[in-house]
Amino acid sequence: MLELFDISHIILHYGHIGIFLIVFLESGIFFALPGDSLLFSAGLLASTGILSIHTIIPIIFVATFLGALVGYEIGVHLEKLRKYSLFQKMFKKEYLDKGHKFFDNYGKVTIIFSRFIPIIRTFAPIVAGIVRMDYFAFLRYTFLGSLLWAFVVTLAGFFLGRIIPGLEDYVTPLMLLVVLLSLLPGAFHLLKKKAEPKVTSE
Repeated sequence: MLELFDISHIILHYGHIGIFLIVFLESGIFFALPGDSLLFSAGLLASTGILSIHTIIPIIFVATFLGALVGYEIGVHLEKLRKYSLFQKMFKKEYLDKGHKFFDNYGKVTIIFSRFIPIIRTFAPIVAGIVRMDYFAFLRYTFLGSLLWAFVVTLAGFFLGRIIPGLEDYVTPLMLLVVLLSLLPGAFHLLKKKAEPKVTSE
């Protein structure tokens, strides 16, 4: 099981299939998998010739896009469970209405930039499906977000590996750094929210 979190093991032993499956699952199905660190490490190893950058970017893009589509369908089917009393509290109409309003106002930005935030990128497609975000809008912005994520993070590893030879020997500490950096936006948002004064009704 620990092998799933060993980036070098995934890439060297499972190759393109391993990269595809991990990215696919992490993009809309199961959050406890390496995402940014996998892309960065794949780009880093591509800079040494172990992988082809021209092959892994399309693979990552397709895996990300398809994973998000599956996540959306999971959300749609979860919402259908509202008819059962067990799930009625979880999917209250007021929550769904708020979700609809949020995705109407911020859905584009959420779908695009959620790609760059761990855990959020897994659940954003599911929530979009639950609140029935316009499917064609979801497709457009998921396409764009998947494309940006596949290119930006993977090429960051690739070009850094080209600039600093031998960097691939430090995959593990670099992976931890990438994970930390990717968590910063979410942490900043939480701290900002806690710092906001609470409005009390008289």
